[in-house]
Amino acid sequence: MKKQKHNISGLSLIEALVSVVIIGIGFVSILQMTNFSVQSIDNSGDRTKANFLTEMIVEDVIGSKNSFYGVNSDNENIIYSTDGTASLDGDTLNTFSKHLSDNSWSADLSCGGSSSNTTTPVENKQNIYETQQVDAPRNKQAKWNTIFEENRFLKCKSTTEEKKLQVFEICKWDACDYKLDSITDEPLYIGRVEMKLNEGKKRKFIYFQSDYKLKQ
Repeated sequence: MKKQKHNISGLSLIEALVSVVIIGIGFVSILQMTNFSVQSIDNSGDRTKANFLTEMIVEDVIGSKNSFYGVNSDNENIIYSTDGTASLDGDTLNTFSKHLSDNSWSADLSCGGSSSNTTTPVENKQNIYETQQVDAPRNKQAKWNTIFEENRFLKCKSTTEEKKLQVFEICKWDACDYKLDSITDEPLYIGRVEMKLNEGKKRKFIYFQSDYKLKQ
């Protein structure tokens, strides 16, 4: 019997092209997954750092709840009245919570190396505690400004991101931000820290009682 010889031919050009296309699609998919993984890790790290920085702001406000804004609280010339208010040289002094309820804090973020309100590049300070005021509240705010405006821990990706703090004054009379009949003597201060991350797509809120002790 004679054995039939079959011609063994290689891959055709079309088969080779199809193979290259399939391999190319696989590589593109892998690169996209890698890029997505890197972005997810970066966003997760920002959220973790945002949690720590938010807690830092809360601790700073609560820790300085008895400090007066703009004045050294140890000043011997401070006069305390029977209703609990304090004054110096005829001017009424405000605690940190009271000051924040009248003047909310917001960081002037540096997005892309420049401030959101100016095109002048921001020059980072070597020491965030370089300038010290006589009172703790102003030192705390200066620390917040340095940390957030210079992107020391959180990078600002666009002007849609925000880092701010608001304190709401709650009491029984109409002069406060919110009226609550259960607050019968002194105002209650509730703070809210808000952070918008990832081009404003991710938001973090935390509410806290800034005077730390409920007064009823």
